[in-house]
Amino acid sequence: MDSSNSRIRRFLFQYDLFPYRIDDQNGLIRITASGGVFALKEKKLDEEQRISLTRAYRLARSLTIDAVCPLPSKYGDLFLHDGESDCYLMPWIEETVPESDLTERYRRLFVKAGQLHRQTMKGKEDPAALFRTAGQLAGVRKAEWEQFLSGAEHHVYPSPFEQVVLNTAPGYLTPMEQSGVFFFGGPEKDEAGHITGLRRALCHGRLNPLHLLAAGEQSYLTNFENCHEDFFIIETAALFDQANVMLPADRGLWHSLIRSYVTACPLTDQEDAFLFHYLLTPAVPVDLFREYVTNHGKSELWFIRKWNRFTKARGNLLSCLSDYVNEKRRKKEAKEQGEKAGTKAD
Repeated sequence: MDSSNSRIRRFLFQYDLFPYRIDDQNGLIRITASGGVFALKEKKLDEEQRISLTRAYRLARSLTIDAVCPLPSKYGDLFLHDGESDCYLMPWIEETVPESDLTERYRRLFVKAGQLHRQTMKGKEDPAALFRTAGQLAGVRKAEWEQFLSGAEHHVYPSPFEQVVLNTAPGYLTPMEQSGVFFFGGPEKDEAGHITGLRRALCHGRLNPLHLLAAGEQSYLTNFENCHEDFFIIETAALFDQANVMLPADRGLWHSLIRSYVTACPLTDQEDAFLFHYLLTPAVPVDLFREYVTNHGKSELWFIRKWNRFTKARGNLLSCLSDYVNEKRRKKEAKEQGEKAGTKAD
């Protein structure tokens, strides 16, 4: 421990910090010094990760995004390397929302994700390759479904879990076919036949409740080692998918989460459509199929409960997302009719 502390003190010397307390807390080193309380993080970084962190740091310093990023040393370095690992120093944020409170952490994460995407928004680009990839993914997952169903149907007596899957299969397969048709149809085009495109923005790369610091009314994203510019709607879909697995199957909660995100980052009609169709091909069912076939240590009841819980949660998510899209369409149509009526009156 003494040698480890000596090493840490050598790092801190480059920040002109002289600690009087060093503690290990949840993978971070908590530094208490006369200049304040700091978090020292040790991690092996590659060059791309250093570039990503530097980008996030610049955006945070310009107040473009709410993020906790590395502090520069007295020599201007963001990262210090001693041959073993990289170290960087950040302000210590004393959190008031426990990691176990996933509902509150996801509420904040949806807002921060929307703000991140909106505040770093770039122009539209042709997403034809992205549509092809999403279509291929839908095809792969549908094939895994069909393989599992074929095996279950060939059993003289399907197991209880297999029977549950067989009974609910139409509610999954038909939407997956719709998803494939949508994506292989390619991006929508305007009246002149030009692809309208999807917008790009800075994507965090690893959005999850543990990469959010929540202190009082304030929240900050952290862990930007994998941030990159991309079609942000992919990260949005991944966040929705993740939350659908982690959170209770609560329709009211999903109603709130969706509106939190789209208030922070309003979506175009094509982004709405992409998000909805992407969520029609979830990974959870095929993951459960693989586990069922390979893991014989869990009971039929465990798999059935997992399946029923996810089916209910998925129904709530898709229903709330449909409600949002339909409500948005009605408002748009009402606005257009009002404008036409005003034009006729003139």
